[in-house]
Amino acid sequence: MHVSTAIKWLHRLTTILLLIIVAGYFSYEYFMKSRSDDRLVITKEVTENVTLYVTQYGGGATAPDVYRYYLNNKNQTIEQLRENKPFLVSDNGNAIISGYGNNVNVKLSGRIYSFSNLTMFYAQENLVIPVINLTAIGVR
Repeated sequence: MHVSTAIKWLHRLTTILLLIIVAGYFSYEYFMKSRSDDRLVITKEVTENVTLYVTQYGGGATAPDVYRYYLNNKNQTIEQLRENKPFLVSDNGNAIISGYGNNVNVKLSGRIYSFSNLTMFYAQENLVIPVINLTAIGVR
């Protein structure tokens, strides 16, 4: 009789502990992916149809700043950028970006947290899919 009661309480405790861990993980992911504190630091026309936007999130006293790079059409607001996915997330806001046609060249030194060479948007009712060439130099 005592063993079955102990097993039931152990099962309940384990279930509650797992629920707390899962809820904590999803809360952490939600708040870490939030871009509401980003501020727009760079707007640069790369080509006729492609404009670069860079937002900065201050990491605080112990973490580096995070820079998110977006490619989109002209006249985007920070609220519109927050709805899009950045093609590059790094700790360096000084990437050298140039372009011609639909090709965009990115030279960067520093840590890269995420990179995707697939981004698309509409410019003047035409679908633009820029080709992104990344040259990265890592740091230790």
